Amino acid sequence: MTLPVTPSDAVFARLGDEALRRVLWAFYAKVTADELLGPVFTRKIGPFPRAGWPLHIARLEGFWRAVTGGPSAYRGQPGPAHADLGVGAPHFDRWLTLWEETLREHLDPPEAEALLTLARRMRGNLERHARSGQE
Repeated sequence: MTLPVTPSDAVFARLGDEALRRVLWAFYAKVTADELLGPVFTRKIGPFPRAGWPLHIARLEGFWRAVTGGPSAYRGQPGPAHADLGVGAPHFDRWLTLWEETLREHLDPPEAEALLTLARRMRGNLERHARSGQE
């Protein structure tokens, strides 16, 4: 039997806003410097860390708060947001590699593993939407 997650059990309760924000900024610094991913994000959001990045990171904070059991007003649709980006499996492979690298650099192992597991689960949905945007 699985017990319901209570706020004190939630990954966000162990993680907190500061650690989440630090991970996201560090991750996207890597992403935008990456040969494969950088052009995709720069084309869509602009040069890092200016342009639309503060708003994008704030939106992502809301998303990650929501999926980790924290307080969030996030109401977006991550799948459709990834359509028409011109990305495929190699992009998502690299995204997960950089995400794992960043998590392990900035978080304790249990929280890093929890966020990595969530990202691996969401990959399929994001990749499906990215593919459908190319058809």
